[in-house]
Amino acid sequence: MKTRISKSEKGLALVAVVVFTCIFVILGFSMLNMAKTEIVMTQKELNSARAFYAAEAGIAELSTKLYNNKFEDITDTVLGEANYKVDLDFDVNPPFAVSTGTAGLEVKKIKVELTFLAPPYEHAVYAGNLSGNKWDFSLRGTGNPKVLGMSGKESGGKDIVNGNIFVNGDASLYEESNVNPSPQGNYKGDIDSTGKAKVLDSATVSGTVTEGAPGKAQPDLVDMNYAVNNTHNVSKIFADAGVDSGYLPSDNELYDVMVKNPSNRSSECTTTTGDDYFLEPSSVNNFGAQYKDARTPLDLGENRIYYVDGDLWVHSPSTYGFLVDGQVTIVVTGDIHISDNLKYADSESLLGLVALGEYDGSGQLISGGNIYFGDPRFGTMSTASAFMFAADSFLYNTDAISRDTAEPTSGISIYGNLNALNQVSIQRDWYKPNDAGGTRAAYFDPTRLPDGKWVDLETGNLLSTVEINSISHYQMAITYDDRILNPETQPPGLPRATEGFIFGGLRGWEELPRS
Repeated sequence: MKTRISKSEKGLALVAVVVFTCIFVILGFSMLNMAKTEIVMTQKELNSARAFYAAEAGIAELSTKLYNNKFEDITDTVLGEANYKVDLDFDVNPPFAVSTGTAGLEVKKIKVELTFLAPPYEHAVYAGNLSGNKWDFSLRGTGNPKVLGMSGKESGGKDIVNGNIFVNGDASLYEESNVNPSPQGNYKGDIDSTGKAKVLDSATVSGTVTEGAPGKAQPDLVDMNYAVNNTHNVSKIFADAGVDSGYLPSDNELYDVMVKNPSNRSSECTTTTGDDYFLEPSSVNNFGAQYKDARTPLDLGENRIYYVDGDLWVHSPSTYGFLVDGQVTIVVTGDIHISDNLKYADSESLLGLVALGEYDGSGQLISGGNIYFGDPRFGTMSTASAFMFAADSFLYNTDAISRDTAEPTSGISIYGNLNALNQVSIQRDWYKPNDAGGTRAAYFDPTRLPDGKWVDLETGNLLSTVEINSISHYQMAITYDDRILNPETQPPGLPRATEGFIFGGLRGWEELPRS
């Protein structure tokens, strides 16, 4: 029996087919649109990520260029399916850079502030002479140091500086003294003097000699805010451990680094107004060391900034000096006393010493900030490897207790530099006075006409011919350490400036909104 389908039923079926077809078509188009939108969104996100990574690549390239003293914009550079460019602005304080990454229609911008090491770190000797007093930085001497008897101690020898010199004042070279390029040739052995500069006798200068040179901007040490910007607040670490005198507990990472207010050095500690911290491992190893040696291992750690509220001493009664391992900067609010030798354990080690001092509310130095080295009472210091920065002055061969000077037992050798915002006061000439025993410090005053005169350092009296003939000179040899230019060995936290040639790193990373 056949079932007949009415025309009305056939019409309904057709309508249903049409309706369902329309629905599927609509759904298909919707899904296609959704897929297209998803593809667009995915592509947008992908391009956004590409643009961001391209901007970061621009920052990385910029950092490499700045470390290699290339201070210039980076033009459009292709990176895969993106590109970047970097624009520098040195006309603001602080200077900054903006890296722009682009991929498709997506744009990402990253802003970073640029920092540079303070200009003093570009010199083997830097003396800013903040006091403004009339001052002459002089080098002299002849030949090589001579050994004195069986003691092995030395006197004599010509002064040598391997690197650049800046003096806010006068500079004078006498006899056979010389100024040479730094070991890697980054600095040519120039002398810049804001006053007069004289090269006399057989003295030589490999670079240029500039008189009337412009002064240099001083770094803002207060702005460094070392009390916050440090990795190890040494004073707090001792206070938290409840240690007022002696070593930290053996499980503390500074146990083999420092000791505070040791009882066996009370005479030194009583000369300062605050706490005293001594670089000292828990065990000492001399192995028959002589007075020029540094054999006791001292591991200071890697990439550390030690902040010391007090005075720092490199002075141990049990060793002639320390073999320093690490990349560290030590900042102190008092003075730094270097009575023993400092040498590096390997080619990767580098030490920064900053005598910061203390400041009033207007940012003026009110105490501390000096570096005393070559202590005649306790010390055996004849060599030091470090970048040394004094907010005030360097004072050579000064008694840690009385602050009196005394005749050295040898010359000094520095591997690093001597930076002082005031003066580098290094008295290395001593004579036998006619009317008294012992010896006294003397200096040559080029302003005493007609040809300059030898003068007693303390009294200002002119020396007689006999006294002049009794003068003993002690050599100073300073070799600039070019490794400070290398970010791999540059210690962290050295004083910065908004201008200079030694790139100190990036800070203040910020992603900018699209303009």
